[in-house]
Amino acid sequence: TDNHTSATNTKTIPVDNNTDWDTTNGVQAANKGEGQQLAQSKIDLDEQVVRLNKITSLVPVTDELLEDTGFLGTYLARKVGRKLDFEVSNQIINGTGGGKMLGILNAPALIEVTKVTSQDANTFVAANVISMWSRLYGPHAGNAVWLINQDVIPQLHDMSLAGKDATGTAVTGYGANVYTPANGLADAPFGTLYGRPVVPHQACATLGSPGDVILADLSEYMTLTKAGGIQAAQSGHLYFDYDMQAFKFTLRVGGQPWWPATISALNGSATYSPFVTTADR
Repeated sequence: TDNHTSATNTKTIPVDNNTDWDTTNGVQAANKGEGQQLAQSKIDLDEQVVRLNKITSLVPVTDELLEDTGFLGTYLARKVGRKLDFEVSNQIINGTGGGKMLGILNAPALIEVTKVTSQDANTFVAANVISMWSRLYGPHAGNAVWLINQDVIPQLHDMSLAGKDATGTAVTGYGANVYTPANGLADAPFGTLYGRPVVPHQACATLGSPGDVILADLSEYMTLTKAGGIQAAQSGHLYFDYDMQAFKFTLRVGGQPWWPATISALNGSATYSPFVTTADR
C-alpha cells in the first residue's frame, strides 16, 4: 500500500474529486500564445481525517513455560507478527470503517462488474476477467495485482476463450487457454492475467462471492501507521498470583482508498476505478 507514518493519532489528508480531463474544476492546463497572460486555476481539494485504530495481542504465559522453552520469545514475535499482518491485510480488503480501516470491498470507489448472462453459480470465467480489466483505470494497469481466494485456482486452470469461425459462431475445441503459468504446472505455481500477478490471500471471499477475485492497484490504498511500528511490552503484574507473564503487542494503524469515488470516462459511459471485483454468481 501507499504507507505513511504519523507521530499523532490522526492525520488530515487531501481528497481530489476531479479527473484529469475536467475542464471546469481544480487545476487546469491549456495552450497560450506568446505574450498572452496565463489563465489561473485554483486547487480544488476536500479534506478527510484518517484516524489510527489500535490492533492488539495480549498473550499470558506461565513461568514454567518460560523456564522450559528457550525459544518462546522468538516464537511469539513471529506468531504475533503474522497475526497482526493478517488482521491489517483483512481490514484493507474487508474493513468496515468506524473503528477499523475502510476496506476495498466497502469503499465508494469499488466497481462490481456484472456476471455473464446465465453464468453458472460459483464460477469465475474468462469473460469476468475481461470485464474486470476493462473497468480498471488504465494508468493503474501496470501496478495492479489480482487478489484471489485459493478456491478460484481450479477455475483459472480450466479457463479458456471460445474460438469462433469467420461468421462469429463459436467452434468447440478451438478456444485459447487464458491462464498459463510459466512452464505450466512444472514451475512457478502462480502466473499472471493480463501480465499482472495472481496472488492468493485468505482475506478474499469464497468462490462465487464479490471479493473472491479483486483487481487492485494497492498503491491507491493509503495506510497510516504510528511511528515506531509494533510496540511490545512484558509484565508480571497482571497475572502475578498465577505465576504468569503477560506479553502485549500493539499496532496503531488506519487506512482507506485514496479515491473517494469512481470516475466517469471522458468519452463513453463507462466508470473506472483502481479497485474492481465481480458481482455475486
